[in-house]
Amino acid sequence: MRFNVLVRWLQRHHRERGQSLILVALVLPFLIALVLTCIEIGERFWEKAAIEDALQQATRSSVQSFRYADFAQNSQSIDQSRVLDIARRTYQANLTGLRGLLEDPATVAGQVSWMVRPAGGTCTFPNGHPSVSATTPMVCATLTPRMTGLLGWGVWTPQIDAAATLDPVP
Repeated sequence: MRFNVLVRWLQRHHRERGQSLILVALVLPFLIALVLTCIEIGERFWEKAAIEDALQQATRSSVQSFRYADFAQNSQSIDQSRVLDIARRTYQANLTGLRGLLEDPATVAGQVSWMVRPAGGTCTFPNGHPSVSATTPMVCATLTPRMTGLLGWGVWTPQIDAAATLDPVP
């Protein structure tokens, strides 16, 4: 008897108009939240990759500014003050036009911790990030910028590290 009542109720319940509209109204907010979360996460990955690439390019450009007179004598050395100047200017230029930064490119470029190792050595990064070692001149940088995603769902501060060395002279 109870089973028949249940079957009749389900049959009658399925024939009512507008049931799918209620289901869509209940599911749509969760679906929209899921899509927006995916967009935000993707944007944050892109922003971090773009800023990391800009920092890596700045370290590469600055380490290549070696002393040509020493290079002509089959030696490698870099001028620390010149390297830091090139690194800062290059990084600031690379940041121009990138989205997601809460501060202007000049402020962010000023927050970078640059490490110049004229004779090679080891660069140690904070927060347990792996260190980098080289036997040739090396420039390393680390930064924790304040960023926001595409939708503005809070401020986040990823740690970004970069290192570049000169290729050894054969």
